[in-house]
Amino acid sequence: MSLQGKVCVVTGASRGIGRACAEVLGSAGARVAVCASRSAPEVPGGAFSQKCDVSSSAEVARFFRDLERHLGPPDLLVLNAGVLERGPIEELTEAQWDRVLGVNLKGAFLCAKAAWPALRRTRGRIVAVGSISGTLGTPQAAAYNASKWGLTGFVKSLAEEGREQGIFCAVVLPGSVDTDMLRKTPFPPKIQPGEVAQVVRFLAAEAPFAMTGSAVEVFG
Repeated sequence: MSLQGKVCVVTGASRGIGRACAEVLGSAGARVAVCASRSAPEVPGGAFSQKCDVSSSAEVARFFRDLERHLGPPDLLVLNAGVLERGPIEELTEAQWDRVLGVNLKGAFLCAKAAWPALRRTRGRIVAVGSISGTLGTPQAAAYNASKWGLTGFVKSLAEEGREQGIFCAVVLPGSVDTDMLRKTPFPPKIQPGEVAQVVRFLAAEAPFAMTGSAVEVFG
């Protein structure tokens, strides 16, 4: 679909991949709606911005209610919000585990659930930002990896639910992207946020429906 005039939602858009996605979609003519957990993100060209903790059902419901009132129903949902907690398993706390799974996986569920009725009407698309960590294991990242493995399975299941309703769903699996989150790890950056955003834009606008359910690896 052409993104010109389409309502495109990006969660976790204050920086990194999320901000790059918002900017790329906006440059393609979309009306971009953004949110982040700490404050309403300032994104050039953003048509709607609001603070939203995606792990909170009340805040997610409010965000999508206000979004429809200001811009109309979403045509695209980019599930990008994510957090990282690192540590060996014997030191990882229950609170850390709950935070990562709450934002990275429960947050994706809550946002997809809230947007689904509108996406069914618009025959819209969902593109999730996962990670190559959703295909392998890395030490001291058990919660993060579990959340990203789960996200891939979640999106593939949504693709099957949306197939008859015309809702396209896919997940992007980036490698080491130059972000603040990556700097918490021992891995060197290999690609830039804007490169991942271009893949998101492709899946949002150009990818054929035959690609629904795809997990697209982006290594650089």
